[in-house]
Amino acid sequence: MRSLLFFSLLLFAAASYVFSQEMQSQNQDSLQASEEVKVEFEPIVVTATRSERPILRVPYAIDVIGEEEIQRAETGLSLDEAVRAVPGIVVNSRHNRDRGDRIIIRGIGSRAQYGVRGIKVILDGIPLTLPDGQSLLHNLDLGSVGKIEILRGPSSSLYGNAAGGLIDIQTQSAPSTPYLFQPRFVVGSDGLLKWQGKLSGTVGRHDYLINANKLTLDGYREHSSASSYSVNAVGRHRISDQVRMTTVLNYIYAPYLLNPGSVSKTDAINVPSKTSFFNKQRAYGRSNERQGQGGISMIYDDGHANQFAVSIYASSYSYIVAIPIEIIDLDWISGGMRTVFSKRFQIGNTNLLWTIGTDIEAYDGRRVEFENQGIPSDQVGVAEGSEIYDLLKYGQRLSDQDERVFGVGSFTQCEISLHPQWDLILGGRYDYYKFKASDHFMEDGVNHSGTRNMDRFSPRVGIIYQPYELVKVYGNYSTAFQTPTTTELGNQVTGVGGFNPDLKPESMRSFEIGIQGMQPFGQKKFPGRRFEYDLSFYMLNIEDMLIPFQIQGTSEEFYRNAGKTQNKGAEIQLNWSPINGLRTSLAYTFMDFVFKDYTIETSVDDTTVQLFQLKGKEVPGVPPQQIFAGIAYRLPVGAYSEIKLNWVDRYFANDYNGPPPDNTKSSTNFFNDTYFVVDLRLGIQQTFTKIGIEIFSGINNLFDERYNSSVVPNAFGDLFFEPAPGRSWYSGIHISFSGG
Repeated sequence: MRSLLFFSLLLFAAASYVFSQEMQSQNQDSLQASEEVKVEFEPIVVTATRSERPILRVPYAIDVIGEEEIQRAETGLSLDEAVRAVPGIVVNSRHNRDRGDRIIIRGIGSRAQYGVRGIKVILDGIPLTLPDGQSLLHNLDLGSVGKIEILRGPSSSLYGNAAGGLIDIQTQSAPSTPYLFQPRFVVGSDGLLKWQGKLSGTVGRHDYLINANKLTLDGYREHSSASSYSVNAVGRHRISDQVRMTTVLNYIYAPYLLNPGSVSKTDAINVPSKTSFFNKQRAYGRSNERQGQGGISMIYDDGHANQFAVSIYASSYSYIVAIPIEIIDLDWISGGMRTVFSKRFQIGNTNLLWTIGTDIEAYDGRRVEFENQGIPSDQVGVAEGSEIYDLLKYGQRLSDQDERVFGVGSFTQCEISLHPQWDLILGGRYDYYKFKASDHFMEDGVNHSGTRNMDRFSPRVGIIYQPYELVKVYGNYSTAFQTPTTTELGNQVTGVGGFNPDLKPESMRSFEIGIQGMQPFGQKKFPGRRFEYDLSFYMLNIEDMLIPFQIQGTSEEFYRNAGKTQNKGAEIQLNWSPINGLRTSLAYTFMDFVFKDYTIETSVDDTTVQLFQLKGKEVPGVPPQQIFAGIAYRLPVGAYSEIKLNWVDRYFANDYNGPPPDNTKSSTNFFNDTYFVVDLRLGIQQTFTKIGIEIFSGINNLFDERYNSSVVPNAFGDLFFEPAPGRSWYSGIHISFSGG
């Protein structure tokens, strides 16, 4: 904390010095008869509410991240690079391409083993989230993203299986020229090598963007290398003045994504880069991953707030994942349709905006599990990359089942303008899900086929008071839910097929109040000056929270329901641009996430089982506090620099918040220590007639902090921790060739 305070003071002292110098220059210009000019602030429009709305007319906590914040001088390997300045969201960059980022919004998503849980993710109008609530982000390339909207808090009233919120990702806009070719190359520590090429442009009423990249990475830890190839293409077509169409195509192929696994506290401190021989011999990781996705979206807009939008999409996904005792072969297809209709009415002096919609989605997959007999011991550490999986030996088949999910949800929302300064929003959504398992493994003599039906109604009410044009005060109440995924239902401690009959959906009630505003100010010489603020306070009451745990002899995660939990939180965000080219940011997140009623069975010895009440214990994997501070400055000559500071409070790694009753280890082995990390970015851009060049470099973990960026909650053997790299660097070059 002393280091954080020192660097924060240093940053703001530097900002104050630059500001004072510019103000002196401004005063001199004023003496020369320069007249104050009011700077107009362009309204920020968001689509996260299922219809286009000004951000200050929405009664929720919403953030918008622009292209420069996402792409400038970044590697594009983790969503953490883009969203760390947003309060309320925690991205555990696991430095593990197999598992991917763990994204937590207001405590929701902390249990994700692979991918993202409890948060709806949409890319160019097409969901990356499967019907069971799991999102897979391997085909997301941040190098072509132009905008990210984040809706913090329960979103089931609009999106169904989305208890934590929404991340709406949009590909960058194409230039007005017929073509713009942008090759990009990044090289860095731990064998980082990333090639990227973008081709975009506009021809008549049509614009396009095609982006391809190749990534290879050795990884900081042993057995953490990765290789992938991807391409994504977006076309935007203006059919008429009222009709717009978007086409999307994404594809990724990953020959191998190795997984080093988690380690004990002792190993995380003393040998953080080490991976166990067992994990390497069992080829822990993923291979032969292929994911393709495509969709078409069409919007009709008559220019009077009457809109109709429809999206049709489909995806296919296949891969082989090796965990220490099993090899799982997964192959599935999914798809669906989304429709939204919005219409504005006027009844007397009251304006109403009515939105209705229906989402239909389906998933059909095959899951086959085998014994993992590993690779020959003499090849451990010798075989590399894809060679490891060529040597992997399959044992007997353990299970074989089809897994199907069908979901349908209809929603309605009415925005009522009670007064020019007051809006009331009422809405609700009903969702129905059917999970079906068809058992094809009959060697055990039992047919474990079966179905699970789940449904929920999710209402929402919100109110906005806008005392000034650029200020909103809001409050909302909503309910939300998230179903178990097919993996969570299918992973049973007994090892049998079918779905866990006891695992229930997670239910949530949320209360939130907040204030958000912005103030543009300054003279004509400094049009970029403004101040933005966002404060929100909330309370979440959760029943049947899904909690992960592991058992002896496996790294596979199983799930159980906790009785009741409660999360009280506060989020504060301040952005200040005192002069054109200078931007400072400060974000604070507070989360008090505790069990209110959670009884767990624990074996005391071979014959005795005891019940323990964990009321008052903190939910594992969620840091109580997080602080981000950043300062970025761009010189008129095109050079820029940015420094980012991130402080994360300590948090527990298991439900007990310390040693279980049968464990005598030190309590320090059961929490992740506080850490403070500083990142630095430097670059320069130069533009000529038709060629632009950007050279950039970055240093992550500037002061070589020893820390763990993530934990595996309730891991067996106290192997909770996933160490992060020490000081690392990267450099890159980005070239633009414009034509037409």
